[in-house]
Amino acid sequence: MRLLEGINFFLSTYGRLVVGLFNIRLWPPFLIVLLVMLALIFAAANMWSGLLSGFMVPLMKLVATENVVHYPQHLALLPLAFERMNLVPSLLIESVVTAAAVLMFVAFWQRERISFSESLRVAFRQYHKLLIVWILVFILIYLLFMWLPELFSDWAKGSPRRIAALSVGMQGLSVLLRSLFIYVIPFLILTDRGLGGSFTGSFRIFFSNFFTTLFLVGLPQVVLLPLIYALQNTGTIITKFNPEVLIWMTVLLAFLLTVVNFFTTGAVVRFFMQTVEE
Repeated sequence: MRLLEGINFFLSTYGRLVVGLFNIRLWPPFLIVLLVMLALIFAAANMWSGLLSGFMVPLMKLVATENVVHYPQHLALLPLAFERMNLVPSLLIESVVTAAAVLMFVAFWQRERISFSESLRVAFRQYHKLLIVWILVFILIYLLFMWLPELFSDWAKGSPRRIAALSVGMQGLSVLLRSLFIYVIPFLILTDRGLGGSFTGSFRIFFSNFFTTLFLVGLPQVVLLPLIYALQNTGTIITKFNPEVLIWMTVLLAFLLTVVNFFTTGAVVRFFMQTVEE
């Protein structure tokens, strides 16, 4: 992609996606994921509620630590607990609704219409393959985030700048991994390739369009960095502010993740369509 063509592609793509934010037909896949995330945050923040305490307290201890049963530690651990609890519904739900979103964005770029129910029905035909893809990507990213912070913990300890640098570096590696697999679902849903062919096709497009793919996946992630960094320093927030603010910060994270996924999916689908046609 030449420079001027690239600039025109990005401007036109993100311009139409901004307009697409107000297209209600595009939102069902993303709203489903958002509602699941909000339900998890509500349940975690109200873990002592009579209807929830029986299973939420043991679950919170499992995904966080025993200290989660004390105030305000349960709020300090809320972002971590939310991230870990969200893994299972993400694996079971997000894979298929993302595939449905791919079909809906194809129709959007072609100025056609497809209902959410129809796109979901098509996506469910590939559910087992979509689940395999999601599990592989999640395992790689989860292992990355579990292993690398521990490896660099002594280096970053006590230095806000190093902690911030580590946070940015982790997000960068996450973007790199996501970019490597970002075209697998479009290949599965939009072509007749099998699972292996979809992986090799995604790798081919990624390495042939390395910087373009990183830009498409990484640019929307930039808006998340300040909030992610803040939520990694919950102790400071509790000390200087009302601990309850962590609930609203985690809710804000859920909304921002939804918008980021909207822009990432929409832009990647358009680039995939253009690349495959060429």
